Amino acid sequence: MKEFLAILCLTFVGAARSVEPSQCIAPLGMESLAIKDEDITASSSFDHGNVGPHHGRVRNEINGGAWCPQTMATPDSKEWLEINLHTVHMITSTETQGRFGNGNGVEFAESYMLEYWRPRFNKWVRYRSKTNGELLKGNINTYLEYKTQLDPPIWASKIRFIPYSSHKRTVCMRVELYGCRWSDGIVSYSMPQGDKRGNWEFYDLAYDGHWDGEKLKYGLGQLTDGQIGPEDFKLAFHQENSQGWVGWKNDSREGKPIEIIFEFDKIREFSAVHIYTNNQFTREVQVFAEAKVMFSVGGKRYKGEPITFDYMEDCIFETPRNVSIKLHHRVGRFVKLQMHFAARWILLSEVTFDSLPVSGNFTEEEEIEEPVFQKDQVPLGTDNKNVISAVNPSGGMGQYLGIIVGVLAVLVVFMIAIVLYIVIQQRRYKSSPRPSQVPGGCDKAALYREPSLGRLTSSSDYADVRDPEYAVPLQPPQTPRTPPTLQNFFPKPPSVPPPPEKYYAATEICGGGFVPPPPPLSTPPPVRLGRQPRYVANARTYVGP
Repeated sequence: MKEFLAILCLTFVGAARSVEPSQCIAPLGMESLAIKDEDITASSSFDHGNVGPHHGRVRNEINGGAWCPQTMATPDSKEWLEINLHTVHMITSTETQGRFGNGNGVEFAESYMLEYWRPRFNKWVRYRSKTNGELLKGNINTYLEYKTQLDPPIWASKIRFIPYSSHKRTVCMRVELYGCRWSDGIVSYSMPQGDKRGNWEFYDLAYDGHWDGEKLKYGLGQLTDGQIGPEDFKLAFHQENSQGWVGWKNDSREGKPIEIIFEFDKIREFSAVHIYTNNQFTREVQVFAEAKVMFSVGGKRYKGEPITFDYMEDCIFETPRNVSIKLHHRVGRFVKLQMHFAARWILLSEVTFDSLPVSGNFTEEEEIEEPVFQKDQVPLGTDNKNVISAVNPSGGMGQYLGIIVGVLAVLVVFMIAIVLYIVIQQRRYKSSPRPSQVPGGCDKAALYREPSLGRLTSSSDYADVRDPEYAVPLQPPQTPRTPPTLQNFFPKPPSVPPPPEKYYAATEICGGGFVPPPPPLSTPPPVRLGRQPRYVANARTYVGP
């Protein structure tokens, strides 16, 4: 049982890291010349051909052996060496070296600062570490390199080295960058700044964007740096260089969910999002009760039904866990994540996405519906640009294609139903017996007649049956059936009385409306075979022959 619980606890531990900082340590190409000379620029050079910016490569001794600015370094230095990486990279370390110059150099920088540029920014941003602030340690001589690990890392497409000195001095630098290409594609995320709990500040201190009151915009920070917080959130405030948690309190949100908007470099197809969260329920910290994920191409309107995820409350294990939500290959460039409180606090450490860039034409959503203009009207203040659509429409018919297909499908189903009904009716008609020609109210005995052999000639009205065993079924005449004429539909009364019926079973009798008249008193009853009838009249008895 203990082994099972241990395995179950391990399944909760471990954040989803698409870019692992400990593995993102490769040199980016200053020493190996992978970074081209034209991608290395500087504010100025003392001698471009001898100590120009393209010579500022670590462990290289070409010409002067380093980059040397035209002016000396000061506390207010404005000289810089810039490296253009073209795409966003995660930079985890930097390395610097002075000018050795085959033993003739004496210039090096004791300290330096970093500035970086990201496509989402409109300006250069000064880097600040968690411990030393803006200043980073440089070199102590001209030949020994010094490598500095960046905490937090930098996400940038361009980076600048700015030499610094507390007093005027001549400096020269050789540099290298370490990191990897940023494959997540996140350009920035915006959210409310974290809250304070007593002496503990659950702020996103690594956030490099704009901090507007309680709102963070256009930057990256602790939620994307690949480092997870400790199991006990208190340890982050006592251990040096420990990654903390970003937290929000339900009391200050008036029951509203925490909302984080992620912006990506291009339109992507998303398969999952992984949220590393704390669950110390004994300290009023729990995983969110419900999360909703919405997508947008332009970031103004989030169309479509949101993906809703309900988390089952866990009040047994207090270990942090990685909550994964499937996104079912939804497409967008902006992703909005809403998390509803299950307890008083929500603490997050990492949010990562599984996504891939997609190609195609997509329309950016508008906040307000555009007015409809006539063909000869053009709205003022707009350029004649091609409208990009999320689906490649072919004329105005494209928007009605779905309706047309639906109507055709209904018609096809209706026609199939009619054909099936006709076929079934024909089969029933063929398999069912022919309708009886005998009237429903007719007595069955009327369908039989007695053979003429051995019968005395007598009136057909009083033909008697000797024995029912000798009754022969009355057969209809075998004559071909002819279609009725119009006269049959409009019968006329006969001119002469109908002849007496030949058989006992007559049409009028079967109809039930005919009652035979009594025989005349002067007519004796017919003679029966094998028995002499007797008549009794008044007081005289007559016995026949």
